[in-house]
Amino acid sequence: MAPIASFIIVAASLLSTMAAPSPISPVHSPSTAQLNATYSGFINPYTEHRNACPEIEYSSEEPIAAVSATMFGNIEDETSVCGKYIKINLQGNPSKHHVFKVVDICHECKETSFSLSQAAMDQLVDSSTAAVNWQLIEAHAGDEIVKRKANNKRSVFRGRGTWFSDKIGSCGIKFSQKDMIVALNQNQMGRMWGKGSKCGQKIRVKTRGSSKSVVVRIVDTCPNRFCRYGQLDLSQAAFKKFAPMSKGILDLEWSFV
Repeated sequence: MAPIASFIIVAASLLSTMAAPSPISPVHSPSTAQLNATYSGFINPYTEHRNACPEIEYSSEEPIAAVSATMFGNIEDETSVCGKYIKINLQGNPSKHHVFKVVDICHECKETSFSLSQAAMDQLVDSSTAAVNWQLIEAHAGDEIVKRKANNKRSVFRGRGTWFSDKIGSCGIKFSQKDMIVALNQNQMGRMWGKGSKCGQKIRVKTRGSSKSVVVRIVDTCPNRFCRYGQLDLSQAAFKKFAPMSKGILDLEWSFV
């Protein structure tokens, strides 16, 4: 038995001294832009106007920015860079920088590149060809004005409107389909009770391009699988104020009142 035991001991010793395989280093692909991280890219003219940040009102005449789809994040899970700012340092003059608010997404932009409105481009020198270093920052001087505007109940949201037939909702408020009520999308609904609850609040709804509007009360939640950010599920009575139910879908603008 001794030779066999010796063989086993030697084999175990050899196995224990064998080099373990080196761990594979993960390949980090570009992801949502991180605050204060430095990126390098090129500037494109802002031409897409996709309205990817529905809570932000802006004009293309203003100095604004749009980031690539890679850097943008997701508006529905609140990881988007909407409302943050791009701080641009010109590589030929690192002591000078410009700050522009992010209001949209740029699908034509490659990874770490972005687009600027003409008003923003006019503030830069040779911006059509110059590579730039840039950072995403949370705020800049005067941002309090921006925050007050974002929290203003009169902010206008846009989204698809449909109708529903439920008679019991997540808010515990009794209602019928003859009432002027609405189910708010889950992303904007927030918590059901307590501080921050939207239950019982009223919103003014109109179809885009029309002056006709109705006021409806929030009594229910429209789950993510049915309603995306900005979308509403109207009661049958409210839907019929704009179109017959057979139309199925409306293009809406709405705001809290």
